[in-house]
Amino acid sequence: MTASAEMRLDLAPLESGRPRHYRSAGLPNADFFSAVGLFVVRGFLDSDTCGRLRAEVRDAETRAATVKLDGGEYDVDQSTRSTELAAVSADGFTLVEERLSAVMPDVASHYGLELSRWQRVQFLVYREGDFFRPHRDRDEKEDAPAFSRERQVAAVVFLNGDGDPATADAFRGGALTLYGLFDRADGDTIGFPLEAEEGLLITFPTDVVHEVRPVEAGERKTVVTWFV
Repeated sequence: MTASAEMRLDLAPLESGRPRHYRSAGLPNADFFSAVGLFVVRGFLDSDTCGRLRAEVRDAETRAATVKLDGGEYDVDQSTRSTELAAVSADGFTLVEERLSAVMPDVASHYGLELSRWQRVQFLVYREGDFFRPHRDRDEKEDAPAFSRERQVAAVVFLNGDGDPATADAFRGGALTLYGLFDRADGDTIGFPLEAEEGLLITFPTDVVHEVRPVEAGERKTVVTWFV
């Protein structure tokens, strides 16, 4: 992916070879990520729907989410991925899947792909201190599980957004940060954190490296899936 040369990069200094992050008075918002070629929809879910789903996530039973380990198996490793899956109602799943069905043709057209379905939707809650280290959502190795190899486009829907958790159902920190968005030699080391908005859908190819930065306050509630 490339972006216009007119878009100025303001980057934090590189420290000990670690990834750099975009530095600004505010985080890049949905318009920025749309401008660099991602498919983004504001208000993908309306405020009432987000409130209903947040309540379901809050009241649901949860379990630790798994991640691929070095040996290839999937298990809980909270040094790499610290978040929980919420078991919401069937109605909650159906509500989101109806919206995914409606938007899938637009996603396919935007990326020039043939998409036929999406993988099982996950409702995730990141509590204070939770994070997910940099990773890709697709593994193309022959011995990788089929569900990983077939993923083409990742989709994240925010049920709440950046804000003060003392005054709203919001969170601080926990930024979805994407790498490799600019065609430059050090592009893979530069991370751009998204300003989360209630109801926002952001999609990106599954070979894009990304992470969830540690949540500083509140609870970050999202819905994720992958189009195949």
